[in-house]
Amino acid sequence: MTPRERMLAAFRGERTDEVVWQPRLAHWYEVNKRRGTLPERYRDMDLLRIYDEIGATPRSYHYFNETIRCVQGGDVKIVSKQEGDLISTSYRTPRGELHEVVQVTEWGTASYHVEYPVKGVEDFEALRYLLENQTFEFHRELYEEMEAKVGERAVPTVTVPWLPLQRLSISYMGFERTILALWKCRAKVEELMQAIDQEIDRRLAVIRGSPICIVNFGDNIHHDLASPPLFRRYALPYYRRRVEEMHGAGKLCTSHWDGRVRRLLPYMKVTTLDGIECLTPEPMGDVTLEELHTALDAIVLIDGIPATHFLPLTTYEELRRFTLRLLDLFTPRLILGISDMMPPDGDLEKVRFISEIVETYGG
Repeated sequence: MTPRERMLAAFRGERTDEVVWQPRLAHWYEVNKRRGTLPERYRDMDLLRIYDEIGATPRSYHYFNETIRCVQGGDVKIVSKQEGDLISTSYRTPRGELHEVVQVTEWGTASYHVEYPVKGVEDFEALRYLLENQTFEFHRELYEEMEAKVGERAVPTVTVPWLPLQRLSISYMGFERTILALWKCRAKVEELMQAIDQEIDRRLAVIRGSPICIVNFGDNIHHDLASPPLFRRYALPYYRRRVEEMHGAGKLCTSHWDGRVRRLLPYMKVTTLDGIECLTPEPMGDVTLEELHTALDAIVLIDGIPATHFLPLTTYEELRRFTLRLLDLFTPRLILGISDMMPPDGDLEKVRFISEIVETYGG
């Protein structure tokens, strides 16, 4: 069987000849390539060739995300400039101006906000205008190019940005400002969430009409950002509605949860998601493999090996024992990977080591 066939079988709960081993290596590769520290044997290889060389497959949204593109409409002017490691962007709309600043990290492969665009309720109308005038396009030629590139290594997948609550906390306002706004003026915040939700409607409408197979909700769910009361009110109805919509179009649905999730264990199976990505067990996370197994029920675990296991502090023997325990618990509803991703200083030979374990284990 091909990795693509094995992935689809995992969602059906069917045993195959081998479990899919799908570690996320993009960050490891980009950082090491930029700082000139790729291991000698891999220096002339692109990332897909490295995956082939070590006997693993890629998470395909890294290749297909750009096939769904946002087009900003309306009378909006976007001005961006970079000074050193800081990128400042202004969004000028007929209803006001938004300004944000992001800090680019050391090797230029990631960034984070140092100034969020929405400072208070007075900025809601400008953001609403920005959102209401966005449309989405499917780029079929790029899709066909990426499908030919990825081939049978993985099922075509795209990531949808955060659900409205998480979008406010992570992208627009920051966590503290979002929680204070919900406390002081919930109705206005919920109106803004509705505008975000309608923007997601337009994005998902394009995805439903595309050949994309899996929709990954890149929500970064964490019980400190989305506590049980917030999760019940804003996330659970969202997942149920979106999964029903996408299942109606023949799509599978997964979501990206990371960090601490213990307080959300009771809600996992009732999300109706097909799979949850990046759930991180102890010692890096706050839940055991057994607790995850009980909470997920028929939902596919995507990933499962803590990223710290690929650092020198974990021996090969400890990694072997942990991996076999995980395989015994979750096969066949498992797409094995690293929770969250391979650290830049991680040992790639440990990834190859897992490939050997998976091949010997079978399906």
